[in-house]
Amino acid sequence: MNLAEYRHGMLDRYIGILTPEELEVLSKAIICGAGAGGNGGFTYIILARLGCLHFKIADPEPFDSVNVGSQAYSNIETMGQYKAEVIAREIQRINPSAQVEVWPDGVKPETMHSFLEGGDIAIDGIDLYELDTKKSLFDSARKQNIPVISAPILGFGAALAVFHPTKSPSFEDYFGLIPPKSEPEKYNRYITTLATGFFGFKPRLNWPLFMDRIADGKVPTMGTACMLSGAWAATASIDCILGKNSIPVVPTTIHIDLMQQKLVRTGPLRRWFLKKYVQFSFWYTNSRKYPVSYRGEETIESFDNEIVGSQRTIKS
Repeated sequence: MNLAEYRHGMLDRYIGILTPEELEVLSKAIICGAGAGGNGGFTYIILARLGCLHFKIADPEPFDSVNVGSQAYSNIETMGQYKAEVIAREIQRINPSAQVEVWPDGVKPETMHSFLEGGDIAIDGIDLYELDTKKSLFDSARKQNIPVISAPILGFGAALAVFHPTKSPSFEDYFGLIPPKSEPEKYNRYITTLATGFFGFKPRLNWPLFMDRIADGKVPTMGTACMLSGAWAATASIDCILGKNSIPVVPTTIHIDLMQQKLVRTGPLRRWFLKKYVQFSFWYTNSRKYPVSYRGEETIESFDNEIVGSQRTIKS
């Protein structure tokens, strides 16, 4: 089978959902992926199968055994290999015509502009604790008129936030100013409240154990959530690249949990209440090991009845 026949067959079953013209647009788009771990890896593989031919992928980390349960192409054969290089190789195995520019040292604020230059979409796979780098991704993409897709995971679910360069607020307007690391209490509080910018409810988890693991630097991660995140981020990328405008943009976000069979769409009003609740929890539990915001669901769940106008909830 020659390459033309292979590519024709690969894309044939998309016709009827997408048009040949739309597939052509996707093939010309440049995907800038900052991070090739749990969130990013599945996204790039899906987009490669959709016929995207141009990628920039940055990630400075090699695969480790703790990644096998949740990250694309992490296995016994790829241990110790750099994630970006492994994903690039797999993209080219799926689509031999693909051009993948690998940034094995990752991206930093000073290199972000060059990384995003010429891009059509930016995928945010930067670790939550790398706040300066994450902010530089959002700021540089905004200056270059590039949408940023962020799909962080939590438990058995994921959130989707599409940051449009003109319709969405800036990073600082949405999340607030980043406190200095020299003030660890404020800095850690900022990271926790940052989550309310993505997630619309608190899933049922063993929160004391969950927080213990995070404190030990071992963030709990489910492979199902990473796959969901990749599918959602890839779908949002299609929406942005093709200009379908079907998916809401920030300040509205969407959060789904597969185990609870729950989908919540969160707008500015609901998010204001969530942030106020988290801030109150920190104030109230300053001397406790676990903030009240991680104990039970009663208060946050009550928002479902109080703020009907700012969300849509689907339950079984």
